[in-house]
Parts: sequence; structure tokens; C-alpha cells
Amino acid sequence: MIVNTPGNPSGKVFTKEEIDQLADFAVEKDLFIFTDEIYEYFVYDGKKHVSPGSVPKIADRTITISGYSKTFSITGWRIGYCVAHEEWARMIGYVSDLVYVCAPSPLQVGVAKGVASLPGSYYEGVCRSYEEKRKQICDTLHDSGLEPYVPQGSYYVLANVSGVPGKDSKERAMYILKKSGIASVPGKAFYHDDAGEDLVRFCFAKRDDVLDRACGDLCKMRQ
Repeated sequence: MIVNTPGNPSGKVFTKEEIDQLADFAVEKDLFIFTDEIYEYFVYDGKKHVSPGSVPKIADRTITISGYSKTFSITGWRIGYCVAHEEWARMIGYVSDLVYVCAPSPLQVGVAKGVASLPGSYYEGVCRSYEEKRKQICDTLHDSGLEPYVPQGSYYVLANVSGVPGKDSKERAMYILKKSGIASVPGKAFYHDDAGEDLVRFCFAKRDDVLDRACGDLCKMRQ
């Protein structure tokens, strides 16, 4: 079972009750749970991130995968980590060493320094900052006629573009790009069937000045 919380592109944050339901199912069906928790510090509206690995009944069958690419804004460094029961961690280490070897040592040291030195207020500040960015882009999308599905977490937002010219999400994304100069990802990219054609995904992980300019450009969609 693969669990992504907070989710990309939906921004879904699984509650403790939902995690417990998934845990019961995993135990019943004897499943491993692989988690992607890279956006764990990007959680809004007072919600809390619950790591499946923290639930005792599934702790030994959960393989937690995360990293600091998003939290420290170092996506190009590709620094991640995995937390699992010792038995699984050993084999994961073997395979990783054969396939990937490791990330550059200086980058590992840099991330370790940040983890050891930064106070809790840093992570709280990240959350507050991105909550403000979320409000800004969602308000802009709403005013521009691209109704947003307000995310509970992460730093992406899906918008309903059914009113934008185009026969599918790619054509609609290209229309938005031509009209406003703002790039988005066609919703079809996130579905395995015919869904998503009325959606595009925007990213608001930008500097304030860049986001201000982008929001101003998105207002051209009203013209």
C-alpha cells in the first residue's frame, strides 16, 4: 500500500482516523505500507500530519520515505531518507548501495547540520509562510475564474478549468500559458483514466515577489 500524505497534487492530509482504517486493512491483508511524507511540514488550517509509522499496530510494516528537499528548499540536492524496521532497513540499504550509491557527502553534511541546528520555530515558520502563499494564489484563482480546490497540505493547488477553451487539460494549460504567461501541469498527468481533463495544477512554492507577479498575470484570465 502506498500512502502520500500530505498529498500531491490534491493537498489531501490523512487524519488519524483515516490512518487507523488503512492500518486495519494493512494488517488484515498482511500488506507493507510505503509512505511519501515529503510535505509533512506543509500542513494548513490547524491540521496535523500523522505519520503511519507512528501507529503501533503497523510500525513494523511501515516504510517511511521522506527528505528535506522541500522543507529546506534544496530540491536539487536530492537528499532523502527512509525509516523502517531493522530487518527491512538492512535490505533497503543493500539495494540502495547497488543502485544509487549515495548522495554527495557534502550535501549530506549540510542537511545534517540543518536538522541538528534549526529550532522548531523554523518549521512553524515554513508552515505559516506557505499558508499565506496558499491563500494568495487560491484567492487569485477564484477571482480569475479558475476555481481552486483548496489544499490541506503541500504547496500545489488544483484548479477547475472547465471554462477555459480547449478539448482537454493540455490544451487548457496551454491556453492559460498563452493568455497569462503562467505555466501549469495538465490534470490528466495525475490520472490513469480519462479523468483530470478539467483540472490543472499550479505550484505556489515561489519567492514572494515571483508569486506576486504570477498572481498579477493570472488576473489576465478575467479579460
